[in-house]
Amino acid sequence: MKPSGRKSTSLEPGEPENPGAYELSHENFERFRKLIKQATGIFFSGGKAEALREGLAERAAANGAASLDEYYRLITTHPKREIELNRMLDSLSITQTRFFRNKPQFDCLCRYIVPEIIGRKSAGFRTIRCWSAGCSTGQEAYSVAMSILDVLPNPETWMIEILGSDLNKHALEIARAGWYPEEHLTGVDRFHLERYFRPYDRGYQVVEPVRRLVKFTRHNLVRDGLPLDNFGTCDIVFCRNVIVFFNHETARYVIDHFFDVLNPGGYLFLGRSETLWKMSAKYSLVEMGDSFIYRKPLPMSLNGRRFIPDRRVDRSELPSWVGYDRRACDIERRKKATQPLSDSWRFLQTTAAEQGQVLSDTMIKIEKLLDLGEFDNAIKSLEEVLRDDGKNAEANFLLGLALEKSNQTPAAINAYRQAIGARGDMAIAHFHLAGALERAGDLKSARGEYHQAAAVLRQNHSRGKNGAIGINSLLDLCEWKIENLGGL
Repeated sequence: MKPSGRKSTSLEPGEPENPGAYELSHENFERFRKLIKQATGIFFSGGKAEALREGLAERAAANGAASLDEYYRLITTHPKREIELNRMLDSLSITQTRFFRNKPQFDCLCRYIVPEIIGRKSAGFRTIRCWSAGCSTGQEAYSVAMSILDVLPNPETWMIEILGSDLNKHALEIARAGWYPEEHLTGVDRFHLERYFRPYDRGYQVVEPVRRLVKFTRHNLVRDGLPLDNFGTCDIVFCRNVIVFFNHETARYVIDHFFDVLNPGGYLFLGRSETLWKMSAKYSLVEMGDSFIYRKPLPMSLNGRRFIPDRRVDRSELPSWVGYDRRACDIERRKKATQPLSDSWRFLQTTAAEQGQVLSDTMIKIEKLLDLGEFDNAIKSLEEVLRDDGKNAEANFLLGLALEKSNQTPAAINAYRQAIGARGDMAIAHFHLAGALERAGDLKSARGEYHQAAAVLRQNHSRGKNGAIGINSLLDLCEWKIENLGGL
């Protein structure tokens, strides 16, 4: 069947009439290629002309366009052209992936990188943030989550945040559901299948505790900044088999953006055929086991301290619970934590004790709500406390945490300021306020609050106070943030 000769005004998906009947002239190839590159950064070389033609023909036929000329007019002049442009980009994006793809990299993640992060952060803010850029249908992001849980002792005492981003809306819907047919689990061994999946609807679904660690969002690596304003910087970025589709200029832009997003000492995972050679000299190339990983170097802080040694972790230095027997790790992980569940909460408890105060049972119960992710209930309880005592510094601080986790950044900023107004020497409140202001785009005020946090921490350090979170770690982080935001 030949495509109809009628002029297309449709933006609704339909059944392609005959995608094979559409021809892609050299002129159309050039202008579609330019349009796609402007929108996504993806560059179709001449050798991919047929793949581009097939994808365009499918979308043209679905909209009743008689030719690719007509389809080009539709997606460049129609009042709702953005809708079809996104559908076209979805049809052209690459979605091939699988669980634990390139297993040596995940072995490297388990045996070296996660233990290193644990050693670096055990006395500081217990957060692990990872970004799976170009996550497709989610297998990579979930594989990262499972790998972290494999070796992290007492994961309930850590904040694990994994972000998966992609351009393809349909792929992201699959990722959020976390359901996969059995044939898509070829890289999953029996241990992981039994621990992290449940049989569901003639396939398998990733269990809810793992899905809860991973958030998915639509994101354009070329046009957008961080996928989520409140996600913050990352310890690890996975961007595998993505930059190979960019030209050199675009790939360099994306790689530089990853560098800005990574924490000092953070790691970048690329695909087997991808390299930063002649693209970026900012990263160090580190050999770990059977893999080569790129790393953001560790800068010297202003007082000469380093965050951690800038070298690969030796096997002899790894914690005793890290090994090849993941079942042993599971036994260790199931032990009840003897420490409170939040680093910020522990800092709060320590500073209160230093002033001869004991936090009330009500505040302890509210902290438990926060730890369980029941932010709405925590906010209601804190508002009740503040109705009776509006200058309760601890309640205002915890309210800020709850509001920030609920994506209510402006309200969180106000709560942190109320906490500081009630107690100006609350370093942890200054620190969180700075972070909230930074995410809100007020970099000048954020830098000022990092200064305030650092000043209070130095004063406490001179008095011999050593909070549970580790004053040196927090001070290092403040100084790095100040430097990163424009100097001292």
